[in-house]
Amino acid sequence: MKADGAVAQAQQPKRVGRLDGVRALCALGVAAVHTSFAAGVMGAYTAEPGNEVLATLLAGLRPLALGPFFVLSGMLLYRPFARWTLTGSRRPRLGPFMAKRLARLWPAYVLLAVVCVFLLNWNAVDGPWYVLRPILMLQVYDYTWIAGMDPAWTVPAEMQYYLALPVMAALMHWLARRVDDPVKKARRMMIPPAVITVASAVWTWWIHRPEMGIYPEEYWWPFAVGGAFALGMVMAVIHVLAEIKPNDRPALYRVAARRPLLLCGAAVALYAVNCTQPFGRPGYGDYEGVGLAVTQYFLLLAFSYLVVMPLSIPEATSRVIDAVVANPVARYLGRISYGIYLWHFAVMYFWFETGSVFGTEPALMQQLRGTISFPELMTAVLVGSIFAATVSHYLLERPIVNAVGRWARRKEAAAATTAPPAAPSREEHVLTR
Repeated sequence: MKADGAVAQAQQPKRVGRLDGVRALCALGVAAVHTSFAAGVMGAYTAEPGNEVLATLLAGLRPLALGPFFVLSGMLLYRPFARWTLTGSRRPRLGPFMAKRLARLWPAYVLLAVVCVFLLNWNAVDGPWYVLRPILMLQVYDYTWIAGMDPAWTVPAEMQYYLALPVMAALMHWLARRVDDPVKKARRMMIPPAVITVASAVWTWWIHRPEMGIYPEEYWWPFAVGGAFALGMVMAVIHVLAEIKPNDRPALYRVAARRPLLLCGAAVALYAVNCTQPFGRPGYGDYEGVGLAVTQYFLLLAFSYLVVMPLSIPEATSRVIDAVVANPVARYLGRISYGIYLWHFAVMYFWFETGSVFGTEPALMQQLRGTISFPELMTAVLVGSIFAATVSHYLLERPIVNAVGRWARRKEAAAATTAPPAAPSREEHVLTR
């Protein structure tokens, strides 16, 4: 088979059930962390834990449960661009790329924004801009609190990296253009992700200094997850190298392929370490503290790698892992995990019966804390968010994603038939011999 045929086959979209399972566990973990605070289980600042054992276990998920989401985005979205640089295949078309990303992220987010603004925050609406601000994903940048959208800062941060990804891909391609050997190309491609990772770590240190206070307005959300997104891009490079050099795969790939359960066990060990909250207080979800923040930053990166890398390799088989993350329930929840993440906080407000639709101003979670037991609130969050996510997925998200996907495929097929074939690079000659 020729190289271009192999590349085309490799570019076919494949849904990996184990990665869906990871998304499900992470979404449920984030929901459990937030619910535990609202129910008075996990402590924060002056509020003491209501249940020290459960609080310690749930505090250990913060912020680890969020990391794999961004690592998966960086890995899966950059992978076709990495293939472009490493194999000499055609560059992914930016129009279809951005259209598919917008279709995946925006419709469900807009639905959440409309529901939260008009049902929970109606009394705060002072003009069109109050409604447009969250729809345009700008409320996190001028620090406008909208009840029900409290954890949605991650969506604008994700969109920022969607916009930046083609620019970073072009820079990484430019750095690698003067060498032919894929391994040497890969090394040069690692420079921008390394810079992002270091810059994000420095920023984490700077923003968590005691003099910055709690939740400083200087907090720039994309930097909070920059290292995780960059790690995903690095993993994409490793995956493509493994595709084009099957007899000389990178060591990080080989270890993950041969010992997936060992790596996942190491991830569990890191979670146990984070439960002790190094430089912090076990059972608390405190924000400030340079030592705690920087330690958790690197724990998040290590945890995300140990979880995502082995599960993203098809030949890395493990019955134990598949039983946990590849069962039908986990795979289904993974498919709707974005909706679970979006809706779980709004469900809490509705269950607490606070907000405009109930004739009151929406209360802060600190004010509601502990008024409903954890079992009751967690049950309501699970049932409500899974129901909302299912309705959103099947009636809104999937039809739009499918329609945009069909349009993108037509565009890409038309471009492939009209554009002249790309000149093979020297490494392609090697692959086809």
